[in-house]
Amino acid sequence: MKKIKLTQYITMLAALLLMAACSSDNASSDSASKPVADFSFTNDGSTFTFTNLSTNGTKYRWDFGDLYYTSGEKDPVYTYKIGGEIKVSLTVTNEAGEESFITKVITAPRIIIIDIKIDGKFKDWDDVAVTVQNTSGNGSIQKIKIWAGGPNVNVYLEGNKKMLMELARLYINTDGNSKTGFLHGTWSESSGAEFLFEGPIVSNGWGQFYNHTDPNGGWGWAAIAGSGASLSASPIVSLNDTTNAIEFSISKTQFGTLTGSIGIGINELNGAWADVAYFPEAPKFSTLEL
Repeated sequence: MKKIKLTQYITMLAALLLMAACSSDNASSDSASKPVADFSFTNDGSTFTFTNLSTNGTKYRWDFGDLYYTSGEKDPVYTYKIGGEIKVSLTVTNEAGEESFITKVITAPRIIIIDIKIDGKFKDWDDVAVTVQNTSGNGSIQKIKIWAGGPNVNVYLEGNKKMLMELARLYINTDGNSKTGFLHGTWSESSGAEFLFEGPIVSNGWGQFYNHTDPNGGWGWAAIAGSGASLSASPIVSLNDTTNAIEFSISKTQFGTLTGSIGIGINELNGAWADVAYFPEAPKFSTLEL
């Protein structure tokens, strides 16, 4: 009887040791297969590229933190419509349905909403960057801002008290090519104007637009009937004792197709058609990338 009991004890002990070994192996296997969530990110402005660094995952769920979209892609690219600090979360699931979760904070650029109204009130230009500034201090026009985010090309000019815009010639490059169109000697490195506006910078004035016609880049223009209505302008506004400002817009339909950028050179004249100033200073137009 004792021998039988001893044999039973040995058998039970072996079984327990085997079970412990199996349990240890299973625990090790389970630990190795559990998902671990992680990611990195880069951005170009408001567009973020998320790189999934998770392990043991088969499914992914992204929450971009803006209450708009989620994604099941492994490495999503997402463009934000809001700015500031935003919490982005990633949930990773393995084949067994186990989950791992991580949240990181990104900083998206501030979204600037610009709505230019041609009314002589210039507050809506505050968030528009200066396109070109006169560095010498000479001439009547000292600063230009260009905004073309909507249906119009909008222009803000700031200058000294000599800036009256009684008459002006606006040379406008609409194809981004400085070797086609009118090649103006003042802006030798960047002109190529496809269009000219000539006349007073006022709404309902007699000024009009012209198409360039000389294939050799010389002075050749064809008037565009009724085109003056495409330009809308504020009055000249006195900002202080030394500074005047004006804003105007030109419908993009006046130019047909805009390609890549728009460039503007301005020759201000007085009522007797005498030169007051050329802006910007040589050798390039004021150019805005579109």
